[in-house]
Amino acid sequence: MEFTAKKNNNATCDLTIQFTASEVESAFQKAYVNASSKVKIPGFRPGKAPLHMVEKVLGDSVMDDAANLMLNQAMADLFEKLEHKPIRIPQFQMETFDRKTGAKAKTTYDTKPEVTLPKIKKIKIQPKEIKITEADIQKELEGIQKNLARNTLKEESEPVEVTDLLEIQYKFKEEGKEYPDAFQTGKFQMGAPQNPPGFESNLVGMKMNETKEFTFQYPDVFPQSPESAGKSFLYTVQVTAIYKVSYPDINDDFASEVDGSANLQELKDKTKKQLEDVFASALKKRAIDDAYTEIIKEAKFLIPESLIYEETDSVFQNFMREFGLPVSSISDYAKRLGKEEKEVRESFSKAAEKRIQSYILKQKIAEEHKIQISEEEVAAGYEKEASAQGIPAESLKKEVQKQKAESFYRDKFLFDKIDEFVYSEVEKKSPKSITTEDAEKLLSGKE
Repeated sequence: MEFTAKKNNNATCDLTIQFTASEVESAFQKAYVNASSKVKIPGFRPGKAPLHMVEKVLGDSVMDDAANLMLNQAMADLFEKLEHKPIRIPQFQMETFDRKTGAKAKTTYDTKPEVTLPKIKKIKIQPKEIKITEADIQKELEGIQKNLARNTLKEESEPVEVTDLLEIQYKFKEEGKEYPDAFQTGKFQMGAPQNPPGFESNLVGMKMNETKEFTFQYPDVFPQSPESAGKSFLYTVQVTAIYKVSYPDINDDFASEVDGSANLQELKDKTKKQLEDVFASALKKRAIDDAYTEIIKEAKFLIPESLIYEETDSVFQNFMREFGLPVSSISDYAKRLGKEEKEVRESFSKAAEKRIQSYILKQKIAEEHKIQISEEEVAAGYEKEASAQGIPAESLKKEVQKQKAESFYRDKFLFDKIDEFVYSEVEKKSPKSITTEDAEKLLSGKE
């Protein structure tokens, strides 16, 4: 057997294998042996007939089996010799296959993705640092204040006011459609920011056990419920309980109730530190993401199209699970959207390609800079992860072992270490101070 392999510039490799006549004949003999237990020859039980009789009966009918046996053995023998190894079993085309003259097979297979790194020290980013104001602290305290709200049941004769909490039974239907048979039960906080504008005016003044029917049209743009935007609905609402909501004053007593702080100033100082820590961690992660984005721009990648195709399906299925959508193929999903499959696949393939790029980029950085993770660092990683989840480290380890996810977590801790290395290596401009509002926009991707 002889072979030639030629690496292409698109993460594929052309492989040609030449087989001698004796190698082809050997493959036929193995195929006869494999078939002997199934072939029926008069006078012999299955598998007991002499091999020359099996060969006489089957002739060249085992050619496909012989070719597959020969190619499988060839790839097993060649694998370590190939400089650029296949990432899956190649599919060969037999150009010739003759017991007297030999055989020739060709294939083009996908190789491992490759990346050429730029100089990480030359990558420039501008980190952001948070500027916490008194208004930010006050907003945070008011959020805590709402969690400490007291609800007092109002008398039957007292009407609904703009800050009350209601218990209601309700049902609704879109105009032109039928009401559902059953009422739903729920709570409704008057004045909540997520309420549709103008909806509450229909409830103000109602009293306990009163029922009201009204029509409400949602605004043309309503992100909280896009499917309702611009539509009119007929509501039937019965108020079953009304609570007056009162909030504690934000003072020294409030501080003591929250976490035992000696006074309000101490609680404010703690709140400021917590906000700084939370935003600093999130903004550092964003800065690391920015660094990788710049590295990816400068790096050179060779990624097989088939790998991106497979990863696209994985990204799509993750999307379906995340939004609680039924299991479906991209093709079926495109039909439901009334779009071409190619258009929908391309929208997911960009994320798939970036995911592959990030993964092989981190592997390459670890390889070139000899970044490894010790058992002590793995243990520390479990401690940190468990702390973030609010559970003991041993409980997390047991669950990881149960799920056979040790490799996943080890890679996660290694990649965390690579992230820290990248952040330490890139050139960082003077940090830009930003407000919490700007930080939230930045972190949510709205900027």
